[in-house]
Amino acid sequence: MYKRFAIFSALFGLGFISISTQIYLLREFLYVFQGNELVFGVVLANWMLLTGFGAYIGRFSQQIKNREPFLLFLLILLSVIPILTVLKLDIWRCVVFPTGTMVGLRDIFYSSLLLQTPVCFLSGFLFTALASSLSKPKGRNPLGGAYAVESLGSMVAGALVNFVFLWTMGSFPGMKIIAVIFLGTVVIYSFFQHAIIPKIAVPLFAGGIIYALFSFSLTDFSLAMLYEGQDLVVDRETPYGRVVVTEQSGQQNVYENGVLLFSSGNVIRNEESVHFAMIQHDDPKKILLLSGGLSGAIPEIMKYNPVRVDYVELNPALTEMSEELGLQEEIPGVRFINADARRHITHTDSIYDVALIKLPEPATLQVNRYYTDDFFRILKRKLGSDGVVSMSLPTGSDYISEEAGKLNSCLYNTMKKHFEHVVILPSGQNYFLASDDSLSLRIPTMIMDKGIETNYVNRWYFDEKLLQDRSRFVMSQLDETVGVNYDFHPVAYFFQQSYWLSYFRQNYALIGGLICFLIVLSFLALTPVNAGLFAAGFTATSTEIILLLGFQITFGYVYQALGVLIMVFMLGLALGAGSRRLIFRVGRKKYYLLLQLMLAALAILILIMITLIPVFRMADTLLFALFLILSFSVAFLTGLEFSFASLLSKGGQEKVAANNYSVDLYGSALGALLTAVFFLPLVGISGTLLFLGILNTSTAVLFYITKRNE
Repeated sequence: MYKRFAIFSALFGLGFISISTQIYLLREFLYVFQGNELVFGVVLANWMLLTGFGAYIGRFSQQIKNREPFLLFLLILLSVIPILTVLKLDIWRCVVFPTGTMVGLRDIFYSSLLLQTPVCFLSGFLFTALASSLSKPKGRNPLGGAYAVESLGSMVAGALVNFVFLWTMGSFPGMKIIAVIFLGTVVIYSFFQHAIIPKIAVPLFAGGIIYALFSFSLTDFSLAMLYEGQDLVVDRETPYGRVVVTEQSGQQNVYENGVLLFSSGNVIRNEESVHFAMIQHDDPKKILLLSGGLSGAIPEIMKYNPVRVDYVELNPALTEMSEELGLQEEIPGVRFINADARRHITHTDSIYDVALIKLPEPATLQVNRYYTDDFFRILKRKLGSDGVVSMSLPTGSDYISEEAGKLNSCLYNTMKKHFEHVVILPSGQNYFLASDDSLSLRIPTMIMDKGIETNYVNRWYFDEKLLQDRSRFVMSQLDETVGVNYDFHPVAYFFQQSYWLSYFRQNYALIGGLICFLIVLSFLALTPVNAGLFAAGFTATSTEIILLLGFQITFGYVYQALGVLIMVFMLGLALGAGSRRLIFRVGRKKYYLLLQLMLAALAILILIMITLIPVFRMADTLLFALFLILSFSVAFLTGLEFSFASLLSKGGQEKVAANNYSVDLYGSALGALLTAVFFLPLVGISGTLLFLGILNTSTAVLFYITKRNE
């Protein structure tokens, strides 16, 4: 009894430190490598594959001499490796990829594979070793319980990190506290060992580690390397990302998640992003500015004497710090709105004359929401009859590659669906202007006629004829057959990823083909039971990504609510894995078949629900509850199927725990990578969910045929 409690304590701690490390490490990879969903997918896939490999090797743990002391040593080691991994990541970025280096997908793959190996291998190995140590009560299989307890630890960690640590402290302080909590579970585990030495030695070791962790400031050391040659002014960890402000030669630079948002004194960029659009309107009184206002754009807007400027910025830390540092002055008529911009546009009653969208290119699914047909339909309703919209993409006025041409064509075709006139002005960026009223390229002349004072965008420094010639060239390269960008079919996101990969001569289609080949190979190599488990893991991560995207599109980027969605998912895994005996008294094969078909049906149900959301207007409370129920249901069925698979699999506990846990993670890894990077951009949410339905139905048919012939 006491031994089971000790093992469950260690498993809870294992889930706790694993998911905490995953959250922080994913954020650090995105921060250090300026990443997006493609980077996220690669890092997460490597995490799961390495953990699965460790779980598979863990089947041999019973052969280790002095096994219990060895497992204790590994648990203690695991308490410090996560912090060292994050520190190594910062050092690796500075030494291997110095400032100014473009880091490609291949570099990120190898870096994440190398740096994550210690923590992932250990966590996978320890899960199998600890789970296989559980006693097997009569008529029961303990592996489902082990999976449930580990998932419960993950859920508690996710809640603590998302709702407490990310709001109150940086990465290293948060990880130190996590290490302390994990060491507490290790001490509990050691206390129930038979030998007296572990009961004394482990608490002493834990105390020494805690003292060492809190004796050094790893944050200062890390930032000094990442921003060499710059004076650190502010470093603030927020739920939306890490914000850093540096100063160099009198210029202040503001970074969010490692990406330079803006530098003070960039007059050219500010003037282009504002005046190209503002001068098109005869009398712009109400202005909507989506992001980018802290760089100095607002003073340029005020030259037109607007009545009101609504400046919308998601991360409140950006506006707070800019005011503290004097980068932004309080200007009458300017409203600072900290909210998801799309949600603000949907619910505001204001009608705007000009909408300036100063967002990054659609390199993430979150940002892609502002480049879609669905977004422009909403925005059009909030503009006057002569309203003007401006947004931009990376420039390509002198030479346009195939990938850049498709990206520009996609945005043009999407805007053209809603506005009578759309023009592209190539300069520092390719600026897209759209309006139902006429648009002019005689911008320097119009600025002079209106008496607007500018330093750069005027007839003395700006060649009007050259601008017109370059605009005609870019417009002549557009392809009407490229298609339109949608919320649930984000092709612009796909084109942006292809554009980025083209810098490194990496073939997007080849990468997708290789991953699909791995899926086919998996089905040929796995047993029917494990094939179903693979499909369940694949479905769980894929549907969770889809639900998170659907939630953002429906409600906007509401960080706290997204955290609740993920927490409910982890709770579903835990309850599903732990409740098999309450639902199915016996482990009959037909129940396993039923679970696979239920997952297939649930994928189709999610497709129907998401399709009907825009049709039937539901209260926000009911919609939120619907997303929670769907997330919980997918996770619950997945956890239940894992428990059933452990009961039906043949072999000893070590072999079953190793095989099933590694296969589940393998399916989850490929699901995360394929869905975010390939399926959603290429076939949209509908095609992805249909594929998931077919995948689970196929594994059910395979299981039925195989078992009938036995």
